[in-house]
Amino acid sequence: MFIGGLSALLASLLYIYAGHLIWKKIQGSTDANIRPQVIKTALAATLLHTFALSTTLWGVGHVIYFNMGNGLSLVALLGSAILLITCINKNTEILGIFVYPLAAITVLLPLFMNDFTPLPFALGVHVLISIAAYSIMGIATAQAILYGRQECLFRKKKLSKLMKALPPLQVMENTLIQLVIIGFIFLSFALLSGAFFIEDLFAQHLIHKTFLAILSWIVYGAFLFGHFKYGWRGRKAARFTIWAYFLLVLSFIGTSMILSSLGY
Repeated sequence: MFIGGLSALLASLLYIYAGHLIWKKIQGSTDANIRPQVIKTALAATLLHTFALSTTLWGVGHVIYFNMGNGLSLVALLGSAILLITCINKNTEILGIFVYPLAAITVLLPLFMNDFTPLPFALGVHVLISIAAYSIMGIATAQAILYGRQECLFRKKKLSKLMKALPPLQVMENTLIQLVIIGFIFLSFALLSGAFFIEDLFAQHLIHKTFLAILSWIVYGAFLFGHFKYGWRGRKAARFTIWAYFLLVLSFIGTSMILSSLGY
């Protein structure tokens, strides 16, 4: 536990340092090429974050210990890891200004939240896949909003320092498509794995969640088909991503409200 806590603290400090480097670049206070340093720092932070999270997530006897803290930590970890993946062939490290400060905070949360819910391995894996799907699509939606804002300001020729520092519109768009593809894969696995735990949709009050989640999956699928078949892109890509995620969030919030009203 001590080693896990130390790893989380070091990861947090490295995330903060990576964010600091990016902020200096955005403000124009350095002309140096920060890309190699940011990537190395973020990679070290992500690896330490992965180890720290594993010490609070995995239990003895194929049990997964879950709570809000390691759930949020997982979301931030995925965001950092995906950003590193996109950096392989694109200059997207500047986007870390949105990801790394969040990761610096959430990596520490499991250390302060000690109330865990033990889950059987199969159910725990389904929960983790579902969280991954929600978080990746959430990142894609944030990217869509950022892309839409950047495009709008670019047309008006009113780009701020931050918008000027962001990758070009083409790179932002390609990153958005990559995120949707990755998220779509995770969402597909989440729906498939969830089918094994459904006994009666109505008795378990899952009909609303299942219907809206499948509808969201269809919208994402329709967009990807339209993108590769008909070249859908730009604002249409952003709108599809935002609306599909709205349905996904609604599936969770709507079901939670129904269960709460029924006293569950």
